[in-house]
Amino acid sequence: MHSTGRSRRLHTDLTIELVISDAEAVRLDVRFSYDTADPFAVRLDLPGGPGAAAPWLFSRDLLYTGLGAPVGEGSVRVWPPCPCHGPTTVRVLLRGMGTAAVLYIPAGPFEDWLAETFRAVPAGTEGAYLDWDAVVAELLRRG
Repeated sequence: MHSTGRSRRLHTDLTIELVISDAEAVRLDVRFSYDTADPFAVRLDLPGGPGAAAPWLFSRDLLYTGLGAPVGEGSVRVWPPCPCHGPTTVRVLLRGMGTAAVLYIPAGPFEDWLAETFRAVPAGTEGAYLDWDAVVAELLRRG
């Protein structure tokens, strides 16, 4: 674990647009969270309070790479801002259980917050922040 032995949590509250069909979109207030104890992941909590909807977990590196170039495959894909879809939004495609949705995330505030996570845990140092005993215990529990 990192030398401080303490977890640091960072979050940002943003209003996004959730597009679920050509004719249906809704604006949502969401929270993106980052915990230095889980340094590879970014969590997205949707509205409705605890238990209303399961949070989405994303690779921090996937989101960061998606700020500059299209990235991802399978259930999560990320596209950077572009003139055709809105030069001020990052787009995230979510697929699962026979359905899909696209999130339009305000690029500036999201990029600023993501940069803050990299100041808290620089790229390439994530392993120093993990509690490896807890990771191994969880893997053994699942096995």
